[in-house]
Amino acid sequence: MTSQTIERGDATGATVTPDGIDRDLIDRLAGFADGSPLLALRATRADARARAQAAHDALLFPQRPGRLPAVKRATLAARLAELSGDAGLAAHYRVLAGDGGDARPALVAHVERVALFPRDSRPEHVRALEAAGLDAHAIVALSQLIALVSFQARVLAGLRALDGRGGEGVEPFVGVPVPAVPAFAFTTDTLEWRPWLTPVVLDEASEEQRRALAVTPSNTAIGAYSLVLAHEPESLLHRTPLFNGILYAPRGLPRSDREFASAVESVLNGCVYCASVHTRRFVELTGERGPVEALFAQGIAGLSDQPRLSAIARAAARLTTTPAALANDDVAALRSAGLSDGDIHDVILSVAIFAWANRLMLSLGEAVR
Repeated sequence: MTSQTIERGDATGATVTPDGIDRDLIDRLAGFADGSPLLALRATRADARARAQAAHDALLFPQRPGRLPAVKRATLAARLAELSGDAGLAAHYRVLAGDGGDARPALVAHVERVALFPRDSRPEHVRALEAAGLDAHAIVALSQLIALVSFQARVLAGLRALDGRGGEGVEPFVGVPVPAVPAFAFTTDTLEWRPWLTPVVLDEASEEQRRALAVTPSNTAIGAYSLVLAHEPESLLHRTPLFNGILYAPRGLPRSDREFASAVESVLNGCVYCASVHTRRFVELTGERGPVEALFAQGIAGLSDQPRLSAIARAAARLTTTPAALANDDVAALRSAGLSDGDIHDVILSVAIFAWANRLMLSLGEAVR
């Protein structure tokens, strides 16, 4: 392994268990014993599982790395994993980085800010990346990388807690949430999203970009968000089906609960756009506005009179803010509220995919009325 290339080999961590289950990176890092029921549980969301691995491979072993070389991506991913508190995930990325050296300080500062404080993203941060030599392809690849590691860390923390190996729980944030721009309040109104990068022009898109755009979030029309992400089509090809395969998958946790878990994540991260979409869908599915109004006004503390939503919200809040601290008690509370292990797995995935979605939305553009 040199500072210029990453040899793929077994770096993805894929192995095969004695019962014939192909273990992906998440399985390996989660530390499941052979025969663990959680291996079979993950297989119930097989498409999402496969897409998450494929997105990792596309970002860490890109066919066209452009101005963000693979070893630099791995170096930054290791730092992101450290920030999430996942030592195993960080070690994985350090192996991939090899002797790739340090990433540029401007890039390190950017990934730290978006990972820890996504609500603080501003258009001048994108301009700073351009000044550091990144083009639209590299900037989107960097945002996708930050989002991927954020997703992985939360899936891993959730699975370990579901396996009875949760972290040392700390009190999740229960106060009044603050949007990215405090003057722009949380709402269920329909909003627009304004990008900070010029979107790909669909009529001028490459064949690879068109293929990646063939599936859009929730299978809606192709908008500015998807056209910005199309600057880096290798990961987009897998990221959108991953999103759809988690939020809209059949069976399992009711769709309204997935929407609410996603909304809690979005509110705590300050993502006004995502919060508007998914609280509105919760209201449409349930006919209930009370939980949404309480969440906007009081944070998760406002849900204390609704045991099921409160349990979901508290687990979502901990995964959002301190993923490594998700505790066995959080899982016990979800079970006490009537959720099966399959339902809890869906909560984990819903929160994790919005750790991804929020960071893309907040680091590449902003909500507008």
